[in-house]
Amino acid sequence: MPAHPQPGAKLEIAQIFQRFAAAYREKNTLRDEPARVLRDLERCRTAALGHHLYTCQDCGSEVPLYNSCLNRHCPTCQGPAQYHWIAERQRRLLNTAYFHMVFTLPAVLRAVVFAHRRLLLNLLFSSVAETLHAFAADPKHLGAQIGFTLVLHTWRRDMLYHPHLHVIVTGGGLSADAFSWIGVPNNDFLFPVPAVSKLFRGKFLYGFIDLCKAAKIDLTARQSRKLVRQAKKQHWVVYAKKPFGGPRQIVNYLGRYTHRVAISSARLLSISDEQIVFRTRGEKTCSLTPEEFIRRFLVHILPHQFFKIRHYGLLAPANVNTRLTRAQQLLGPPPAPNDPTDSACPPSAADTASTELTTVADENTTVDRSAPRCPHCAGRLVRLTPRRFPHAPRPPPQTLPASPAMLALHDSI
Repeated sequence: MPAHPQPGAKLEIAQIFQRFAAAYREKNTLRDEPARVLRDLERCRTAALGHHLYTCQDCGSEVPLYNSCLNRHCPTCQGPAQYHWIAERQRRLLNTAYFHMVFTLPAVLRAVVFAHRRLLLNLLFSSVAETLHAFAADPKHLGAQIGFTLVLHTWRRDMLYHPHLHVIVTGGGLSADAFSWIGVPNNDFLFPVPAVSKLFRGKFLYGFIDLCKAAKIDLTARQSRKLVRQAKKQHWVVYAKKPFGGPRQIVNYLGRYTHRVAISSARLLSISDEQIVFRTRGEKTCSLTPEEFIRRFLVHILPHQFFKIRHYGLLAPANVNTRLTRAQQLLGPPPAPNDPTDSACPPSAADTASTELTTVADENTTVDRSAPRCPHCAGRLVRLTPRRFPHAPRPPPQTLPASPAMLALHDSI
């Protein structure tokens, strides 16, 4: 078992899984995807996944840098992915204002959404997309095709289940004939939020009723009618924020949401056998037992191959080389960032070993552009590429039958 972190040492989410995952498995039965994620996070950047050997140019020490698991739910492995995603988005920028919106499902629906994540999270995406398309196409509001990106989050700051979508919307759209760009009349206002909330609620509930009638939701007719009645009475929160900064700043801002997971290592305050303490908001903290911490973390594991980032309208893949290009021609290039680092978020220090490499004169070595540093003397590390280190094979995933009482099992979410 890995050594316990010393007082003042940097705390990592991986330490929690390395210390407590085995005990959690003994007490709990895991399905395929949570079991795979837990195994990956437990082995991330350890000898179990193998390593590359580096040598220090100053002191000559040999330093192994362990491989990453590259799981999208791993807090440690999201830096490079976020960096490359932002760089790609910068090439699809429009020289216009952007708005940030949030669409939230009411608490009464959270348990059934968790039990049928793939179906109902897809319904959440389609309901939000149809709502925004409807308002944008209406000549009373805009009468144009907008572009927007949806990013799914399923957590609150205390890691309880709370599905919602973050949306970045262009402040205007391309006319139907693609001859002009139609901007919003008021740069501080996109669409009327109360009307957006009502249409969003209607589209989601109608889709939910259709799924219940098709027997795709594990509820009786009476239970589904009661749930719909309760959901209609609740306020469906839609939040809209005025634009801030320029187009490049808004993409960097969205990049903070795209590859975020339920909790980052920066929020950890202490780890012990009795409790794990982390920051929630401001000076507030949350204390959980290790078993409850892991349970809450695994609640947010998405279904296999489920896309949590989706692009619509002008930003949809089918329009990138056609209508989006036309909109960029009409609007002109966005202003260059004042700060050289503004164009994209730089990778974190923990991800320096994963960045692009440049070949140098010696055919046996490659030098990392971000120059990983020696832990002994802070000198430059050079990777010895010919040496390969095999990693231990992954055990086969555990296959379990679906539970007929999933809602009852997850009342605590």
